[in-house]
Amino acid sequence: MTFDFKELKNDANFVATVENLTKNLDAVEESIRAAVNVPSADYDLMPVEDRVKYDSYMSYTINSLYWMYTRLQGVDSNSHGIKNELSRVRQSMLREKQLEDRRLRPQVDTAAAGRFIKHGLYDKNDKKRPNQANSYQNSEPKNKKIKFPENDSD
Repeated sequence: MTFDFKELKNDANFVATVENLTKNLDAVEESIRAAVNVPSADYDLMPVEDRVKYDSYMSYTINSLYWMYTRLQGVDSNSHGIKNELSRVRQSMLREKQLEDRRLRPQVDTAAAGRFIKHGLYDKNDKKRPNQANSYQNSEPKNKKIKFPENDSD
């Protein structure tokens, strides 16, 4: 879309700002169209986590657009209820992210860890295992350096 800026066409800052705003509005519109055009059959087949993300996204988007609308109309957004609604949706999105991070976090298999610790520790009363402390003291290291006497007859 091209605009006729008339007497403001020489103000490069203003023209760049309006063109940037137009580009961003087109990107928002495209994103909303893609999100709204999800068929209900696809929505029903989504896993619960994806549905929560989708609903949060749509709620935040609609509330943000309404907040922008109220700002453009000159309404004080701090006293309007939309600010509270936006913070509520933002909190629910953060909570959903925390739950997903917790779900994706690796879990410790306590039974396996217990077995590793049990078999890794030395027990002097265990007759099946050789006395490891004494076995290393009685034998010489396998790769001990052999020193040859120097031959001074040359």
